[in-house]
Amino acid sequence: MKDALNINEILSASKGRLVRGDKRLSISGVSIDTRSIKKGELFIAIKGDRFDGHDFVEQAFANGAAGAVINESQIEKVVKGAADNSKALIAVSDTLYALQELAAFHRQKHTISLCAVTGTNGKTTTKEMIARILSQRLFIVKNEGNLNNHIGVPLTLLRLKKNHQAGVIEMGMSGLGEITRLCEIAQPNIGVITNIGPAHLEGLGNLENVIKAKSELLEFLSESDTAVINADDANSLKAASKMRGKVVTFGIEYGADVRAINIKADELGKTSFTIQKGKDGIGIILPMLGRHNIYNALSAAAAALLFNFDLEDVKEGLEKFEPFKMRSELRLLNSGLRIIDDSYNANPASMEAAIMLLSNFKNSGRTFAVLGDMFELGGYAEDAHLNTGRKVVDFGINYLIVMGNLSKFIVTGAVESGMSENNIFVCVDHQEALDILNRYAKAGDTILIKGSRKMAMEKIAEGLIKGDTKE
Repeated sequence: MKDALNINEILSASKGRLVRGDKRLSISGVSIDTRSIKKGELFIAIKGDRFDGHDFVEQAFANGAAGAVINESQIEKVVKGAADNSKALIAVSDTLYALQELAAFHRQKHTISLCAVTGTNGKTTTKEMIARILSQRLFIVKNEGNLNNHIGVPLTLLRLKKNHQAGVIEMGMSGLGEITRLCEIAQPNIGVITNIGPAHLEGLGNLENVIKAKSELLEFLSESDTAVINADDANSLKAASKMRGKVVTFGIEYGADVRAINIKADELGKTSFTIQKGKDGIGIILPMLGRHNIYNALSAAAAALLFNFDLEDVKEGLEKFEPFKMRSELRLLNSGLRIIDDSYNANPASMEAAIMLLSNFKNSGRTFAVLGDMFELGGYAEDAHLNTGRKVVDFGINYLIVMGNLSKFIVTGAVESGMSENNIFVCVDHQEALDILNRYAKAGDTILIKGSRKMAMEKIAEGLIKGDTKE
């Protein structure tokens, strides 16, 4: 049976040894969290930054775990605390490596096509769009949320069941070699790169290394596999040179295999366009705003077509797609204000895309860019924030409200590009930004709220919504 794992398989995959327990035992699933573990599952004790799973083995057993994988160095401690001899204990040299190898073994038992998605921006949205299209006809496995790292990807693959027909796996990274490792585990045969820009520079140092890191997906794919590449992004095209197999392109500006034309956006949060594939085309109304989301939809369409879906399937899936909270989320308030809540995260490319989106509302009222710091940019941080300030002016935004230690560079970039200091507000916290918006923003105005995750810029959006009243 493909769904279950037996102890012998676990021992072989993890290179572990059975400390105690019955080798005939079957495991129904794998978990690293005692709060959500189900009866009959295997608990793998992972040591994290804040918690050590070895401290929770006893709790895992109490919650129904059939066994646990632990580090060799923790045997004495665990056996003493979790004395139930009916529970299996497997000792390994490294529990994280054991989790990954167990996931790789389980993946190899399932001969499904698997699409891996990476890129600087749009990974999660694209992954969910692909999944939405494919799930119309196929039973698929995908990462939940953005569990896209060295732990999240293995846990996702360990949910594979015998009736799964396809997989869509988002792959994130913060350093070189990480996507290679995820590919070794997931074994994708389709790879999507949404775009490549400056991000995670604290670990990677420069853009060339970001390109190299993302290219690892393409380097892994074989001659019989296919890559989906953004034809309008020079960095993605550079990465495509690493691809040995077929390359399918998507884009707006240039001659791509899958292309968007006749683009129109409304003020209610929808974008219409035609997807062209060769001589065929179909009109789509996407329930999202922003040019960047057109690119996400195109990459999802290109990937879905590789699964032998047609443009009608693509249209139906994309039009039923439900956008995420805090990702270009348009909120229309009773007071007449519009909020573009894009507060989930930020890097230079996504910041520019959000400011461009805000500029689309210039003819409807005044525009306010409420921006927080962008993190993990290393030595590029100052230039990135200066450039963001310049983009605010280039796109004709009326007011700039900033907060964070790096926001002074956004202000400098805006002032140097010609924005009046009377239209710029530097805030010490969310409440001050909220107070300024309540004082200046009026019916018909549009407010963009964006910053890196640690800036928690959504608190400003929540404050505006909480205080919303009818005129």
